[in-house]
Amino acid sequence: MTEETTDRQDPFFAFDDEQDGNDDGRARRSIAWKPTAVGLLGLLLGLVLAVSAALAWDDSRRLAGYADRSWVVTGQYQDLTNDLRTKTWNPIYRGVLPADEAVTEQPFDSGLADPRVPEAGEEIVFRGTQTGSGEDDFHQEADALLAVEDGTLQVVETAEAGEFGDGITAGTIAWQRTQAALLLLAGLGAAGGGIWLARRLYRRQH
Repeated sequence: MTEETTDRQDPFFAFDDEQDGNDDGRARRSIAWKPTAVGLLGLLLGLVLAVSAALAWDDSRRLAGYADRSWVVTGQYQDLTNDLRTKTWNPIYRGVLPADEAVTEQPFDSGLADPRVPEAGEEIVFRGTQTGSGEDDFHQEADALLAVEDGTLQVVETAEAGEFGDGITAGTIAWQRTQAALLLLAGLGAAGGGIWLARRLYRRQH
């Protein structure tokens, strides 16, 4: 009678053991989400930093041609005007040309009227390069980068006030490229560190 009872109970106990094993497996699988999340977070942060590095490098490449041959004018928002190529709008800004006689060596094209030779320190009104659907899309104060293109002084780019500092120089470009390199290294470090930490957590749990 005892042996029969034991035999009958064996499958029951075996079922319990198997059930416990399944519970442990499920627990381990659920715990494994922690290292997975850490790894994904590291990869995501690395990707964001890498994209920022690419954008910084692209900015340096785009502005490199204006190094040491451009001026910065801070302008106050005035009005809107139709964009010359699309059905959107450009902002109109008012600012003052630098007190540099070099700006008078060629006509100035404001993007709003025929080019004319300006005076150093003259107040000007010019078209911004941004496009938008309304006034809220534009900065109330903006920096305009002026450079000589095709024999005329013109606004080659406008951005938020302070974007171009005191002007674009070789040092400015070098610093932008250094920043891009640092961001890329930080991105690689974040991605690699996230993977390393995820593997370490996984090993501790298993």
